[in-house]
Amino acid sequence: MTNPARQKNPEKSFYLWQNKVIHKARNALCMDLDDCRELARQISGKPSISSLNIGQRWQLIEMLKSKGANAYNPPLSKIANSQASINDSGARGAYESPQDIYPLRLAYWEKRFPKPRPGFADNKQLAWIEALWILDFSDGRAGKGLRGFIYRQTRNLEQGPVSDLAFLRSNHVDAVLLPLKEKARKKLRQKNK
Repeated sequence: MTNPARQKNPEKSFYLWQNKVIHKARNALCMDLDDCRELARQISGKPSISSLNIGQRWQLIEMLKSKGANAYNPPLSKIANSQASINDSGARGAYESPQDIYPLRLAYWEKRFPKPRPGFADNKQLAWIEALWILDFSDGRAGKGLRGFIYRQTRNLEQGPVSDLAFLRSNHVDAVLLPLKEKARKKLRQKNK
C-alpha cells in the first residue's frame, strides 16, 4: 500500500529513494559513513549527505557507481515527471532551489525526446523556456499559464499557433524565449536596485 504522505510529496519520496540507494551502494563498497560524507564534501563543500540537493545526491550516486557499486541511480526525470503537473500550476516551491529547475526540466525533456527532432525546438531550449517561465512568470495561480503564453507568441508565425511546448517549432523559439529572457533581465535589475 502506498503511503499517502509520499503521494502528496513526490520530492520527499524521491529523496528517500535516493537515500536508500546511497546507503546500499556505500554498504556494498564497504565504505564507512565518514568516507561517504567526504564524497559529499567534494560535491557541495559540506561533509553532509543530507545537505545535498536532489541533483547533488544524483552526482553522489554516480560517484559511488564509478567506485564499483552496482547501484541504480534514480533518473532525475522521475522527479521531473512528478513535478510536471505541479509546475503547470506554477508551484515553483516544488523545487529545492532555482538552480534545480533547469537540470530537472532538461532531464524531463531528454527522457521524453531522447533523439533529435528536426524542425522542432531542442530539449535544451524547451528546458530553458520552462525554467525561465517557472522562475520569472509563474505566479502560483492555476490556468493556461505557459501554454497560453506560447499560443499568443506563435499565433502569427509560420506553422503557428501552437500551445504545447512539445510542439514548439525551431522557428518559434525566439518569439517565446526572447520575452522570457527580457522579463528575467528586468527582474534581476529590480532586485539589484
